[in-house]
Amino acid sequence: MRNTLSSNVFWLTMTFSLALQAAPLPGDEGPKTLEPIVVVASKTERPLSAVAGQVTVIDSEAIRYHLAEGLDDLLRYEPGLNVDTAGTRFGVRGVNIRGIGGNRVAIEVDGVPVRDQFAVGSYSNGGRALVETDRVKRVEVLYGPASTLYGSDALGGVMAFTTWDPDDLLALGGGRRWLGFRGGMRGADSSWVGSANAAFGNDRSGVLLAATLRDGHELDHQAAGDVNEDLQDWDSQDFMLRFTHDLSGRHRLRFTVADYQRDALTEIHSILGFARFRNTTALRGVDHDAQRRLQADFEFDGTTGWTGVLRAFDTESETRQASFEERAAARVPVRIERYFDYRTDLRGLELNLFRGFSGARGDHRLGMGVEVLRTDSRELRDGLQQNLDTGETSKSVLGENLPVRDFPISRTDEWGVFVQDEIQLAGGRWELIPALRYERYELRPQTDAIFVADNPSSTPVAVDEDEITPRLGIVWHVAAQWSLYAQYVRGFRAPPFEDANIGLDIPLFRVRAIPNPDLKSETSTGYEVGVRQFTAHRRFSFSLFNTEYDDFIETRARVGVDPVSGYLLFQSRNIERARIYGADLRFEQDLGEWSPALRSLKLSAAAFWSEGDNRSSGQPLNSISPPQAVLGLAWTSSDRRWDAGLSATLTRAKDDIDPTGGERFATPGYGLVDLVAGYRHARWLEVRVGLYNLGDKRYWRWSDVAGFAPDDPMLELLSRPGRNYSATVTMQW
Repeated sequence: MRNTLSSNVFWLTMTFSLALQAAPLPGDEGPKTLEPIVVVASKTERPLSAVAGQVTVIDSEAIRYHLAEGLDDLLRYEPGLNVDTAGTRFGVRGVNIRGIGGNRVAIEVDGVPVRDQFAVGSYSNGGRALVETDRVKRVEVLYGPASTLYGSDALGGVMAFTTWDPDDLLALGGGRRWLGFRGGMRGADSSWVGSANAAFGNDRSGVLLAATLRDGHELDHQAAGDVNEDLQDWDSQDFMLRFTHDLSGRHRLRFTVADYQRDALTEIHSILGFARFRNTTALRGVDHDAQRRLQADFEFDGTTGWTGVLRAFDTESETRQASFEERAAARVPVRIERYFDYRTDLRGLELNLFRGFSGARGDHRLGMGVEVLRTDSRELRDGLQQNLDTGETSKSVLGENLPVRDFPISRTDEWGVFVQDEIQLAGGRWELIPALRYERYELRPQTDAIFVADNPSSTPVAVDEDEITPRLGIVWHVAAQWSLYAQYVRGFRAPPFEDANIGLDIPLFRVRAIPNPDLKSETSTGYEVGVRQFTAHRRFSFSLFNTEYDDFIETRARVGVDPVSGYLLFQSRNIERARIYGADLRFEQDLGEWSPALRSLKLSAAAFWSEGDNRSSGQPLNSISPPQAVLGLAWTSSDRRWDAGLSATLTRAKDDIDPTGGERFATPGYGLVDLVAGYRHARWLEVRVGLYNLGDKRYWRWSDVAGFAPDDPMLELLSRPGRNYSATVTMQW
């Protein structure tokens, strides 16, 4: 039975949570700032109390403190933020914010967008999570529609990563050079990490060299009884070179070259003999992900009062996946090789300008920008099938003639212009933040012989869309430490290439996916209200949000049987109306304010609840994770060398599921207890240890299993790790 609003608010209040936050580094004396300074909400630095909307900041201190070795760890204590995953082979694929995930969330690294995810079938999945946490200086998450500043990809929110500059590391060493080395182990996937960073510089120039190597295995699990294990061996390499140079003391040039690669070998055993794998006796996957980024930034501070940044970038991403399958139990035993190649090239320019000035009725902070982005996307599936009795080979795999393209070679051109004014009224007590964006989106498919041969009756659809997305925010500084905010914001997402022009035909299973020339753009209307408090010892925020979605795109929805061919047809289609609403609570308290005897202790709080409805069918949205809260306490010694923290994560059972597409596994509720501790010797050596799931609890996260049936044999392997550890040693000079 669906939970009522009142019962969920009661649950949220009763589980008012305490989330572990990073303890200060040894040598830090007292609070560093009263509140975070964020960039993601305005594309320029602003105190969080002046932002009309919810923003979460995860800084390098929190990453270090919690021993975060990947995106999964990074969001461990952030209710409302979840990773999207794809089984035991492909793992983390993207991010979900308030129940909206996939390509509806804009992910940026140093202002450069990350490619879109694309997946088709069980053997092909190109994800988005290509960010090495060792490079991350801070992460800012903007919740809810953000198309006014970030365009079509930000219908659900923005996750913006900022990586280290040479100056950042040189400031830690206090000199003209800085060297850092880190080694660590993570028990959850039997992985190790080795990282080296070096920074050199003078008063005007700086160079950063960074490298991180990782090697690991499949994620541990808490399977009940004997199961067929899926085994994985993976490794990754990440390298970055950055050069910065100051010009005339007012301008800065920054050049970045970054290269990331990940390779994985997976032996799949869990699903052999089950459902459509009933005749499969062996299945192995060999996967390779790579990304190269070239970037140039010119940050300027003009004599006319204008400041800003001009950015140019070129990013190439590639996923190559090979699958080797034996169907020895089939009537005609065969060996099948499948190859999947997905490439995306993104090239773009961005110019943002800002200027402050005073008017007759208040002070203004005017911002405007122009963005141009070209994306070239191509995908290919190839393979062959060999008869194990005769040795004969064929390019026809289970009735599908290879090679094929599941969408035509596609070029997408996007450009947008935005303007935003942050107006201070009544001596700064009120802030009015109107903003407006014009976005133009053009999708141009390019057919070739491969696509035409596989889709002779399909005509690719060109998409031409434009949209104006307004936003209005209001901030009321009630008192010196309190502020209230409210915002109205529109979101927009044009039909992407994979939804507009999908073409998939599998004769053996009599399944066909077809383009939709009538697919409409998704739009959203969001409302949010909140309250914040920042003092030297306390941070508090509470927000309520409601977002209405129109023409929400359901990818490859089942539309029925073609009466002519008898094929089961799939087609991306619009859901007329959908809604997501909920509440978010955050709290931090230094207990020394309450009693001098407690000055070494800190409490923090984070809790999240939301619900989502398909308002056309009346069914819940399955992308919504159940309510969650985190309870914890952090301690730092008086000499600031030792620290420790204890936390408990409480997650409610998932009981509101749309069964329209088939019965799905309902995750039970669970509670976890974690412990982290660290010791720092002077400035050059730090040792940290984390113990997780101390109670050895068997549990599942909804975001991992949302698409799985209750009898799927892979479910046991998707249970989260039992009692596990992480350890890391860091040295720096």
